[in-house]
Amino acid sequence: MSEDRKRKYLQTSLVQTVLSKNSDLLDLEVLKCSLEVPSHLDGFMATIYCLNVTVRNKQTQESSELSLLVKVMKGDDKFRRESLGLVLFPNEINVYRNVVPTFKKLLATQGADIDATKWCPRIFFAEQGYFPEYSDQYETILVMENAQTAGFKSGPRLNLDEIHLNLMVRKIAQFHACSYALRLIDNEKLAQLVESIIPLNFTQDGKVAFESYDVVFRETQKRMFGYFASRRNQFNENGVYADIEMLKKTYGDNPSQLMQRCLHRDDTYSVILHGDYNRNNVLFKYDDEKAVDVLMIDFQENRYGSPALDLSFFMYMNMTESLRNSHWDTMLHNYHDELLRCITEITNIPATDERMEPYSFPNMMAHLSNFFVYGAIIAVKFLPVMMGSAEDVAEIVYYFHNDIYANAFKRVMHRSGGEEADQRVAGVMSHCSQRGYLKFLWK
Repeated sequence: MSEDRKRKYLQTSLVQTVLSKNSDLLDLEVLKCSLEVPSHLDGFMATIYCLNVTVRNKQTQESSELSLLVKVMKGDDKFRRESLGLVLFPNEINVYRNVVPTFKKLLATQGADIDATKWCPRIFFAEQGYFPEYSDQYETILVMENAQTAGFKSGPRLNLDEIHLNLMVRKIAQFHACSYALRLIDNEKLAQLVESIIPLNFTQDGKVAFESYDVVFRETQKRMFGYFASRRNQFNENGVYADIEMLKKTYGDNPSQLMQRCLHRDDTYSVILHGDYNRNNVLFKYDDEKAVDVLMIDFQENRYGSPALDLSFFMYMNMTESLRNSHWDTMLHNYHDELLRCITEITNIPATDERMEPYSFPNMMAHLSNFFVYGAIIAVKFLPVMMGSAEDVAEIVYYFHNDIYANAFKRVMHRSGGEEADQRVAGVMSHCSQRGYLKFLWK
């Protein structure tokens, strides 16, 4: 479909729709509008436009600027189906249209001292469907504030310090707490929200649901298993090697089944998740170079399941080995402290009430330990890419898009990041073993 057609819609009809659907923008008129696609924001599955609108207040005649980001799907219908875009993007729209507004209403109704406006950038428009002026395809269109204008930006590329991590821990605890609060005081509403999420499975009806992900999981785990085997004596003493061999025996040939097992739901601990919670999908605000706040973005992999999925992802991806050794339990305590504070703040149920017993620290940790392997396996998959050279990353991206079965793709997946990446992955899996997070897989 014509790019000119799309740009015209975004700069005209969409801008007018944004002004008409937000009460504080009703008195504004458009003076001029520019649209661009910054190269650093252009992704594989989505195009993100910077939409800069100069507006004037009809009453005061004062001019001001609206700096917006517009996120739309890429590709034809076949590409969107095969890349799961028709699941990922509608789920993100659902988070902004249904989940976050419901949580905000819950907090306001209960008079809770939790500011949900600081969870994610302001959303001006979030819709899915057919937009004839834009294209003939089924589309999702998301318009949000450009958080950079409010001082938010990406943090360190991979390793986060204690300050950054604590901001992430507390923010996600607030988000998770709303699911627990709804379960306690309005379980029907929680069920409605869960029903609105399109399932994003690793396996479906016994078959792999997303072949390209399965290939990457398989190759990165082969690399990890091979590294442990080549250094067996190093990992024999503490039982790590035995755990890794059991993992290989149980799930080495079917990594997607392992990941699917981590998506187990229950009626006590499952929450509505961000689903892809790591440094890549948050923005930090700084005061004199110190991180002071964080925003969550990119909810495409939103799911319903254990909070361990959100926690384990960034804790294994973005914590160095030394920080894991010194602050792992601190992070878990900080998460639980904020989680419990928010649940009691929202529900007005005392922490000593028997209804809160499942959310005590020992019970929460016992639950989380069954699913923390999720983030470890994600780290096995992503760390070598994050630590790879620019050339290796470019090659990985090329083959992931064009031929995931190529031998060249397997070779680059096995070398990217080199020995340093192998050591870091081994550290993640050793920690996972020593914390007992692998045991539930073969109970």
